[in-house]
Amino acid sequence: MRKIKFKNEFWCIVTARKNSKSIKRKNIAKIYGKELIRYSFDEIKKTKKKIKKIIISTDDTKIKKISENYKFDVLHREKKLSGDLVNSVDVTIDVFKKSIHKYGYLPKFFLLIQPTSIFLKALHIESLIKKLKTGKFKSGQTIIKVPHQFHAYNQRYLRNNKTGFIFEKKRMSMHNKQTKPIFYAYGNLIATKTDQFLKYKNFFLKPSFGLRIKNIYGFDVDNKFDLKIVKQILLKKISSYEKN
Repeated sequence: MRKIKFKNEFWCIVTARKNSKSIKRKNIAKIYGKELIRYSFDEIKKTKKKIKKIIISTDDTKIKKISENYKFDVLHREKKLSGDLVNSVDVTIDVFKKSIHKYGYLPKFFLLIQPTSIFLKALHIESLIKKLKTGKFKSGQTIIKVPHQFHAYNQRYLRNNKTGFIFEKKRMSMHNKQTKPIFYAYGNLIATKTDQFLKYKNFFLKPSFGLRIKNIYGFDVDNKFDLKIVKQILLKKISSYEKN
């Protein structure tokens, strides 16, 4: 890239490709008559006073139309960046290259959002923006507590039909739930300094602020079974799932 001008703005980038292995056109699969992508779009829209540009990178004509109805900016995503093995770093770099050409500058910070984060909250977006504005962090991310059954010290390997603990010594010394250290996993949202992202090709720059969110808000729709779970959750109030 040529020399880049950065403005003190926050942008939001949503990567929403057409194809998916698990569910055909997953991002626009309907849940109670509403496309999946609209759930996160509705929350993003609430933050428009905090976010200067909301950019959707997609190769799907229907997603483009939905995005335009929300008055979001749309950048076309080429086929070579729409495959299963393409990573988000390359897609985001492509967005910035197109943005330089279209807008003439880039934001100081950006947020990356996946359209499958159906329980994304505007409050969490605004909390990360507030933290990054302090200048103390190069990135910020939502995190969720890893449930005991998925804890790293409970993980097994499988080789030739034989299994065992990957971290056996740790597991033997900390077999009770209460003795294991608390681990966290990625939630659903990352906010990053743009110039540092372009330099290191990494979203999770240090120091990184961790915003602990309830596990339910980190739910990601990946397959048809997840869609069934989401439908049941939406029948009740989200607050009823906030214990963890």
